[in-house]
Order: sequence, then C-alpha cells, then structure tokens
Amino acid sequence: MTDLLDELHAQVGLTLLDANPNIPYVFDTVVPNPTPSPALGWVLVYTSVSWPRDGIGTSLTEQQVTITTTINCHCVGTTATAARVVGGQVRDSLLNVRPVIAGRNCSPIKQADSVPPSRDESLGYPVMDAIAVYQFSSIG
Repeated sequence: MTDLLDELHAQVGLTLLDANPNIPYVFDTVVPNPTPSPALGWVLVYTSVSWPRDGIGTSLTEQQVTITTTINCHCVGTTATAARVVGGQVRDSLLNVRPVIAGRNCSPIKQADSVPPSRDESLGYPVMDAIAVYQFSSIG
C-alpha cells in the first residue's frame, strides 16, 4: 500500500498549470490523439519525484525525509514566439509559488533550467517546443 506522497508532489505542477486560464491545454506525459491545434499552444508536463540522499534531507535516524520534485514543461506553439509566450504563462503559474502538502514543509518553486525553442516534427507537422524545468523540495 502506498501513502500517495509521491503523487501529491507530482500533482502540484499539474494543478497550478491547469488553474491558469491562459494555458489552453496541459497534458500529463502524453499528448492526446487527435492533437489539439498548436495555434492555441499547450504544455506537456513530465514530473519526477525523488528522495535524494544528502546531509540536509537525512534525519537523525538516517531516514530520508527530503523530497525533490522536478517539473519538466514542454511549452509548445506554432512559432518560437508562441512557445515563449506559453513558457511565460508556465512561469507565471509556477515560479515562487510555495506548494501546500499536508505534513510537509515545501520550498518555493524555482526555475532550474531552460532550453530555447526548437523545431519538433514528431506529431507529423512542425511545432516549436521550448523546455522549462522547475523544482521544489519538501521536508517532512
């Protein structure tokens, strides 16, 4: 039986992005088929939850207590400008937000990395994909 703690962390970014009315579509790991028009823009989110072993996140009983959540956002549009605009909405949704997870003390979400827009034709037609990576940690 799982305590769902990893899933609570994974849902933080998705929930915050879904709440932004300026992002028409937020997809968790898979873009549906048929794919919505990239003219509206969308965000494809890959989230990882890890329990790193470090001095800060290890309790006196040598138990792992820190969780690091990484939210990889693929910001998609028909042009590089459109991908950057979607990326700006992602930033507005995530940056500096302090998540609330029962029983956990969460850090504010920070941007960890970004990749400029690049052409992607994996859907059968060209779109521009800019990647923004956000992270937060929690201690319980």
